[in-house]
Amino acid sequence: MTQIAQQDVPSLRGSEPDTLVEPDVAVSPLDPDVAVAVAHDGRYPDGGAVGIETSWTHDGGATWHHKPLPGVTATTGGESTWERASDPVAAFGPDGTVYVSTLVFNTGCDSAVLVSRSRNGGRTFGAPMTAHRSATCAISDDKNWLVVDNGARSPHRGRLYQFWTPFLTDPFGIPDGSPQAVVWSDNQGKTWSAPVNVSAPHANTQNSQPMIARNGAIIDSFMDFGPAAVDEGPEAAQARTGAARIVPPAVRPRAAAAAEFPALVTARSNDGGASWAPVGTITRDLGGGPPGFRCCLPSATADPITGKMYATWNSVDPTKVKLSWSTNGSRWSAPVLVNEPTNALLGVSSDVSASGGTVAVAFGVTNARTRNGRFGRQLVATSRDAGLHFMTATALGPRINYAFAARARGIFPGDMSALPCRGDAPTPCGPYQAPPPSLARTSTR
Repeated sequence: MTQIAQQDVPSLRGSEPDTLVEPDVAVSPLDPDVAVAVAHDGRYPDGGAVGIETSWTHDGGATWHHKPLPGVTATTGGESTWERASDPVAAFGPDGTVYVSTLVFNTGCDSAVLVSRSRNGGRTFGAPMTAHRSATCAISDDKNWLVVDNGARSPHRGRLYQFWTPFLTDPFGIPDGSPQAVVWSDNQGKTWSAPVNVSAPHANTQNSQPMIARNGAIIDSFMDFGPAAVDEGPEAAQARTGAARIVPPAVRPRAAAAAEFPALVTARSNDGGASWAPVGTITRDLGGGPPGFRCCLPSATADPITGKMYATWNSVDPTKVKLSWSTNGSRWSAPVLVNEPTNALLGVSSDVSASGGTVAVAFGVTNARTRNGRFGRQLVATSRDAGLHFMTATALGPRINYAFAARARGIFPGDMSALPCRGDAPTPCGPYQAPPPSLARTSTR
């Protein structure tokens, strides 16, 4: 295993040194040897980080180069006055341009979603562009996700879609929903559309994972919590108050087979994001991470070659990681078991990637407890028949010692991880290994 990054911004008061968490990785559609990875740099236990770390490789991961993403926080230079940054997401456009989406906020009420751009494969990034901003406590942005339409036959080829969750609060300070929202740009992020609701305007939802069909239609998958408020409040509010209401789904007092919510659902847009309609339910068997962990949101992707869509998640049974597939985003297959569950190993986070009918699911496992501490391993399971069956998972890298992990009301490997396939060619999926939770601080010592 190669370490691809280390802390590059100075620690500030209250932040945790050497905590690079919640990584995301993207691979160029023009050259599978070109990839960019991003992560928090200097995580705060109550939300966000001092800055965002970027790493790039142009030789298929043999060598990596790293430095901070410029201008997203006051610590990383430029004209930025933002105090904290979080939730970095990387994506390539069809011309090889790479984009990084970042959530930024202050410990007051300001929050925003920024998009940075690199025209040289991640070597350098320009000043970030603002996709959405809120200057009121009534709307707090969170959980951003960026996707680019790279479809050769799509009428919106090259369009950037920026999704996020605006947490709403009424005049009395009571939560008033957390819908999914989107804006888009047709000029590489210079200007953006007005926001559009993907879900109902006051729905209780979280975690957009959009998939783009080959004809340009967008299918967004996200968690629907029904009439109940979302388990976890926005990071800006956590930093402002020092607390957040968190009830891990895995320990809710509910029957696995009978619960209606939370559900993993989909909405579809056939007009480039301008209008949306609900189309399907992927699963209601949604669990959280192991006790004592903060992690584990579902993941979804579309195979750029076959067009088939995949979603993966942690089951209510904490030892099981599952996957479902669809050809249209509305009807989804019965769940397929990705891993070989045991009574001792609990799933941490999962991510799915696909290319040319080969599907890879990366996930972590951890022991419930051991005599000498709590440890984890990162694994990847591969399917060569478009997600129908998975081979025995292979371990990636050495054992992880969570004694060195970031802390955020428990062990914090992050809500999301990444495992991209190497390019958009119909070749076997050769996944890059996403950095393990807490790149520098998680140790094998």
